[in-house]
Amino acid sequence: MSMIMKRILPIALLLMTACAPKEKTIDFPLVEAANTLSVVIEKVEMTDSLTSLHMRGYHIPGYWIRISEETHLVADGVSYEMVGAEGVIPGKKLTMPEDGDSLFVLHFKPLPMKTEKFDFTEGNQDGDWNLLDVSLTGKRVSPYKKGMPKHVKTTSEKKTDIPGFVYDLGETTVNVRFLGYRPSYGNAFTIYVTSLIDMEEHQLQINPDTGIASLSFQQYGTVSGFLLYNDILFGEFNIAPGETVDFYCDLAYMDYALSTQKKKGELLDAIKPLYTDGSIYDELNNIPYHNIMAGHVYASALNEPELYTFSADDYADLIVREYNAAIDSLEKMSLHPMFKSQLKAGITLECIRDAKSEQRWKAISFMRANDPSVVDSCDPQLMTDQQIARIIDGLDLLDPVLLLNVNVGNLSLVNLDIENKEKYGVVRYLMPLINNVSMARKGVLTEEAVAEMKTWDEPFFHRMCEDIQARTCKLIEESSDKYETTPAVSVDKLFEAIIAPYKGKVVVVDFWNTWCGPCRRALKINEPYKTGELASDDIVWIYIADESSPVDDYLKMIPDIKGIHYRLNNLEATQLKTRDFNLDGIPSYVLVQKDGTYALSNNFRNHGTMVKTLKKLIHD
Repeated sequence: MSMIMKRILPIALLLMTACAPKEKTIDFPLVEAANTLSVVIEKVEMTDSLTSLHMRGYHIPGYWIRISEETHLVADGVSYEMVGAEGVIPGKKLTMPEDGDSLFVLHFKPLPMKTEKFDFTEGNQDGDWNLLDVSLTGKRVSPYKKGMPKHVKTTSEKKTDIPGFVYDLGETTVNVRFLGYRPSYGNAFTIYVTSLIDMEEHQLQINPDTGIASLSFQQYGTVSGFLLYNDILFGEFNIAPGETVDFYCDLAYMDYALSTQKKKGELLDAIKPLYTDGSIYDELNNIPYHNIMAGHVYASALNEPELYTFSADDYADLIVREYNAAIDSLEKMSLHPMFKSQLKAGITLECIRDAKSEQRWKAISFMRANDPSVVDSCDPQLMTDQQIARIIDGLDLLDPVLLLNVNVGNLSLVNLDIENKEKYGVVRYLMPLINNVSMARKGVLTEEAVAEMKTWDEPFFHRMCEDIQARTCKLIEESSDKYETTPAVSVDKLFEAIIAPYKGKVVVVDFWNTWCGPCRRALKINEPYKTGELASDDIVWIYIADESSPVDDYLKMIPDIKGIHYRLNNLEATQLKTRDFNLDGIPSYVLVQKDGTYALSNNFRNHGTMVKTLKKLIHD
């Protein structure tokens, strides 16, 4: 190297060092994956001494959030601890003001100025907040997320035709590809699918190496559905029976959605959280997302503040008026035509719900009439069949898009004991169909019921019920050893007979049912304790459900719930739930001590209390 070059290099290095930025600010940094709607990073300030995150917290006014004391940043494999905060005390509750959001600043040890991205994390436990791959480059959202094929895209405005309902049955496979997934995100994703007859819940198990969850299930007719993460809606979809469909779920959605609330002039098209590929309904599923954010145009009659003053005629008039106003408003909106059809179907189904919600109307009326003298005189009349018919007759019940809506179950509420049932199309079959499906799920569908269904216009209905019956009977035959035979004693001695074999052990009796959402959540949380902190031969877990749990659902669920299972009949369940323990709901828990004494212990709804109590009992 020449002497001149040797002299120039140190000078160049010195200049580069002198020119290196001492401070850096990034507004609304791009976040590739987020698992919370409670916080958003509005600004990152970087100096040689600190990295500061200006954040906004969200929740219902009066509710609270809490920033963990363990919160830290991770960049290039190095952890940077939190060293201070303004506007919030880590580890303490931050109550939301009237507008539902609160600004605060978190200070961390300084990230190197060359850092391109970092993670904001509270940890890797369920419920810990994680904002992953927070970009410090200032880049914006790419129209194509890494991992999503280029042919999967939002639907053109020129597409107007929606495929009809598919009257068939078959096994459907869904492969959900979580874009930006990392194991710290957890497995809190659930898919719900709604058919003509019911709603099913499917918990997804994500492969931590691939970020993909696969699910197969027997499907009856077209279903509508939605994907949830910790009860946060990630997108809706329709799929046909027998399809294999790839879902692409953009985990950046939650942070994008919060950020764009505060940034002006940015459409939400780029943050559509869910696309499908492989379904005849792809074009319907992949409508541009800013359409879906357009808002609700139907004002439910049940939201009327003076409802308690209404007569039945007034209430019917209100529903008709709100429905017509919603349709008029919808027609004036500039929306994708397919989405406009979806919205119209949704408005119709909500109108049906309101028309058949007289009991809710009455309850809401009582709640809103705070003056006791008004409450005493408040007695809303239930609408007559003629008043309900006046509402229903103004609706297009032959609209095929109704059958593709997530609220399709509202069609079964339509009052059919009026003339001209034929004008309701397949709607007239829904109530008897639901009854027949209920029988099939118990394995007791009669030949007479099948013969009646064979006279209906659509053979799909009897094929579905016969398939459900056959599957249920096979499941019962294969599962006879998975739950206990109820002791042959009088019902007033039933509980003691159930727990008698386990004297000398600690027994937890869990009252639950398959359809109970809080029960399923509690089961999911409690199950790992049996092989963890509460792994002990001295603890017996007994689970008591009743006949309201469909046999097929029950037998599919209990193999994953370690313990002793009973499915009681209605008389037996009433004795235990009402007479023995006067339960206020489920899940409910009874704790049986080693000496055989027992008491209702619904403080076990707090899982921490349950763990602490049981650990103490087995070690005493």
